[in-house]
Amino acid sequence: MKSMEQARTGEATLDLVAFSNPLAAEIFGLDLSLQLNENIICAIRDAWLQYPVLVIRGQTLTPERQLAFAGRFGALQRHTVTELLHPEYPDILVLSNTGRGGAAPSDNGGAYWHSDITYEDIPPMGSILHGLKVPPTDGDTLFADMTAAYETLDQATKSQIDGVNAIHSYRHRYQTMMDAGVRPQKTNEEMARWIEVSHPIARTHPETQKKAIYVNEGFTARVDGLVAEESSALLAKLYAHSISDQFIYRHHWQTGDVIMWDNRCTMHCATPYDPSYERSMHRATIRGSRPI
Repeated sequence: MKSMEQARTGEATLDLVAFSNPLAAEIFGLDLSLQLNENIICAIRDAWLQYPVLVIRGQTLTPERQLAFAGRFGALQRHTVTELLHPEYPDILVLSNTGRGGAAPSDNGGAYWHSDITYEDIPPMGSILHGLKVPPTDGDTLFADMTAAYETLDQATKSQIDGVNAIHSYRHRYQTMMDAGVRPQKTNEEMARWIEVSHPIARTHPETQKKAIYVNEGFTARVDGLVAEESSALLAKLYAHSISDQFIYRHHWQTGDVIMWDNRCTMHCATPYDPSYERSMHRATIRGSRPI
């Protein structure tokens, strides 16, 4: 970690420490179960633009309070896999190997590189994940800095992807997870609702105006306009580059952690853990804008 610094907006000051990877920082001294004033929310928003992954430890949040906090940053976006939604609070996605709260169990279904819900026409701006109970070891989450990944591409590759779109779909990913037994069975008719959408490979962040690579192995099906072999080769090159060690922040979970990440310029991936331990988390998702 770096030394403590302060992020100030108006009358509010945040105490935060940036990690060695500039992608992420930890905020100290906040209780998210309280009704935070608007100046503090603005300071968090500013910090979030500077550090796309924010960590706030030691939180105890009810679903109501988590949704209230998430709602301060924008309209909420409900996940399309309905059996993983909280029965009483459907804007909460339950990621739990025990099915905590009555949702279907999910056995580390996010153990692949992805940005959340890129298979929708208007994908999320951000996600806020609360660790209710985590294993004593392992089960980390990896985050990749897709802005830095774009900026370090060679000029030929930048020229190859700028202005080019890729096709995203959840259907193939769900079929893979269904076959592996980590998602409930669905009929072809049920999966037909997951249509294909097209997004820029090099996405411009609507607030920072920085470009980031916006494809992921989880939901990107192919590059628009390329034959299959060329598409696969280009995507494989971008994936391998994006998860180079220099771009990765690894989060070691503690019970009570809250992580906020910007889906417009990051990817993430869950890592394995001993399933004899409970790993239960609640996620709120914030709607974004159509990628450009």
